[in-house]
Amino acid sequence: MRLIPKQFSAGAITGTGNDLLADLKRLPLIIQMVMLFMSVIFIWNKPLLGYNLSGLAWVIPFALALLVLARNLSMVTFPFVLWLPWVLLLFTHLLLVDGSQIDPRVIPLQRTLQLLSPLVVGMAVSTWRPSVADLRAFLATCRRLSYLLLLIVLLKTGVLLTGALPSVTGMAAEAIAVTLFCSLYATSYIITRSKNDLILWVLLASIPFIAVTRTAIAAALLTFPLSLAAPLSLSRRIVALALVALVGLAIFNTERVQKKMFYSGQGTLEDVNSSNRDFATSGRKFMWEKMEAAAMDEKWTGHGTGMGETFVYRITRKLAYPHNDWLLTFFDYGYLGLALYILCLMRTIWHGFIRARQEPVLETRVLFFTGISAFVPFTIMMFTDNVMVYVSYFGNLQFIILGLAYGARRARQKAVIYG
Repeated sequence: MRLIPKQFSAGAITGTGNDLLADLKRLPLIIQMVMLFMSVIFIWNKPLLGYNLSGLAWVIPFALALLVLARNLSMVTFPFVLWLPWVLLLFTHLLLVDGSQIDPRVIPLQRTLQLLSPLVVGMAVSTWRPSVADLRAFLATCRRLSYLLLLIVLLKTGVLLTGALPSVTGMAAEAIAVTLFCSLYATSYIITRSKNDLILWVLLASIPFIAVTRTAIAAALLTFPLSLAAPLSLSRRIVALALVALVGLAIFNTERVQKKMFYSGQGTLEDVNSSNRDFATSGRKFMWEKMEAAAMDEKWTGHGTGMGETFVYRITRKLAYPHNDWLLTFFDYGYLGLALYILCLMRTIWHGFIRARQEPVLETRVLFFTGISAFVPFTIMMFTDNVMVYVSYFGNLQFIILGLAYGARRARQKAVIYG
């Protein structure tokens, strides 16, 4: 089985999407593994033979990516240079870790590699030179994975069995993955005007509401009006934002969401405030306040890799993460870390945006705009969840999308030159 095929076929483009196995065979092993593990951990995310499946879901693709890069480093087309400041910061902090201060359950090397995993995977995928048919096979596989995710959520919540919506669920990981797929189909609809993409976006955007995951509801809905895809005029974006606001307000006033938002089971938008004792923060308010105060002791360079997790363990005894990646990044890496991370994000978005606007191939353009648009729900989810750590559900696939776009762009350029 090939790791990364190097050949670009300039032959006739054939339709794909009717045969799952045929589509999968067109894709490199690393993409197959990421999608396979996503499917598995959606269905069963419990330890197997002593191993955490969600852990294997990023470790194995990461190892494959390193192997690919060892063989094809010169073929990388992903602009990894944009991320060198962040990479340098992570390794510097890793070298300076004081093991005596770290909780025994915290592994700084693991956290560092998890943060780097999407970049490494994206670089590895960008060494491939896919044809348009290969891109169609990938997009068709993503569609199937979206259907599977929708089916799993409906089964886990009991909606298909009872027809009734659950009160509260613990499906944060699935809701995080949904926001990435919402970015894909919002982008695809804007570019292709396919009604099927719009319908699928609506279905997927409803999952966070079904699962009662509050931030994911907003993130999923905003993937449409805040998509960076062109062409979508400012007036249409404003209309879309207005519609999203109306839908969001209607969702906010439903009994299920009200019970999740407020301890009393009823409140208004003005009551959504961490200082409001009735606003349900699931204990996060106390943790965030303590963590933010402690973070200010080393506000410029941070306490160091793993110290945020250690601090949370000391407060909660059981939890490792504060469900706030912005705060965790600030605690570990300070204002410097936050600034470098935001800088790398913005440079990646701008770099991808310029290439997307120049790209004549529709499939490649969809991938470019999806990859950079996905940073919108990603940064939103960072306020209340651990999306930077959940690379198996979001980051790896997002950077695969970007890596494919860059690889396909290089393949097209070479076909024009040597065709």
